[in-house]
Amino acid sequence: MNKVISFPNSDIKEYRQKCIFMNRAVQIVGEDGIMEKYPCIVLYEEDADIPVYYTGLERYLCHLIKGEILNGKTLSMKAYAVCHFLNYILRETNINALHECSLETIRDFLKHMKTKDSGEGYNRHTWTRYRDHVIDFLIMYYTYNKDVLSFQFIGDELKTLTIIKDEKHRNKATIAHNSSLHISAPKTTHKKNRILIDGYLDLLLYEAKKYEPDITLGIALGAYAGLREGEAVNVTCGRIKTLRRGFGVVSGIEIDLTDKAPHFQNWKKKTDPGTIKKYRTQKVYNDFVETIQDMYEYHIALMGSKGFDTSKDAPLFVNKQGNPMTVQTYSDRIKRLFYERFMPSLKLTCEKQGTYADNAAFIEAYEIEYPGAHMFRHWFTMYLLTKAGLTSGEIMKWRGDANQESMNTYIHENADLIQLFRNSSYTFQRQILEVIL
Repeated sequence: MNKVISFPNSDIKEYRQKCIFMNRAVQIVGEDGIMEKYPCIVLYEEDADIPVYYTGLERYLCHLIKGEILNGKTLSMKAYAVCHFLNYILRETNINALHECSLETIRDFLKHMKTKDSGEGYNRHTWTRYRDHVIDFLIMYYTYNKDVLSFQFIGDELKTLTIIKDEKHRNKATIAHNSSLHISAPKTTHKKNRILIDGYLDLLLYEAKKYEPDITLGIALGAYAGLREGEAVNVTCGRIKTLRRGFGVVSGIEIDLTDKAPHFQNWKKKTDPGTIKKYRTQKVYNDFVETIQDMYEYHIALMGSKGFDTSKDAPLFVNKQGNPMTVQTYSDRIKRLFYERFMPSLKLTCEKQGTYADNAAFIEAYEIEYPGAHMFRHWFTMYLLTKAGLTSGEIMKWRGDANQESMNTYIHENADLIQLFRNSSYTFQRQILEVIL
């Protein structure tokens, strides 16, 4: 069952060229009765579209316990990357089994993957993500089969150790991440600028409270609890729960992301309303509990004043008509706020403070490319890395990542941005705008 492909006929090479590995998702009914898609890696005769071999290799896409909490899109992406690797072995080599692959085979594949069939180069971020998916798959395949198969590589050869030091807090940690195997990622594209400097968030929230009060809490949940924009619109009024200790003192806030919001359960429209990448109970970081508590109470009061439903299953974020806000509407409103309110105020405050030169690079970068609503989750990660002094494992839990690799990869690929965030000196001075206005 571990073979990549096996044919009884003698004309093997020619027949291999006619076949292709594809992900054919199967519908599985979860414990809650909701249909979920799970990948199934199948070998097909390409022209006839006839399944030749059900490989069972999807079992190595992730640990079972992690597979239960990853959404269908993430698993599908992993399966696509692995099929890409299997098709390379199928059509470009004479290898018949995965354990026959050597490090050189894997390196050759990574080189091959830099260019699409169309001749166009792969996006650097996409290529890196596919590389990590394939290496994760190979490591897991090796781990579960090393005692029964003779491998041409060792799982540890696909890993690299990096020591992270924080001189300020005197912390040091060793993290393991996927090895590059000395194959550099494509240089044809740039890394998207998603960084939002520490003080910039204060300014953006200030503008949001004035011009977009309906989504201000959502921005704060992204920055102070690490919620993705699709997760924010899945929160209901009753899914933000305050934890209290003696004498009613608030000790924490939890956000229930263990299931899709009721208002999106039977969504019939073509547009994607927004998804939860990992089902979990997400906590607001300790430093921001009081702030979120105040913002939540204000938000509920605001909804009530407009006549909107604030019962426990009602959507926390609604559009102007009172209907559940979709992730597209939510993201569009943040982008409009960013350019119509935040950017002019950022330039103005920098000029008045005499710090325009120090912030010019960020301003110019924002004018060229919008950092996206995901910038708030990045701010959350940067804060935990530079201000809270947490280990990578602790940050992983606060971020709600499915595995340590996501956190390790983030640190490895964003070392320069982490340093920029740590050294930023912008301070939002509210009185400057209030005096001008």
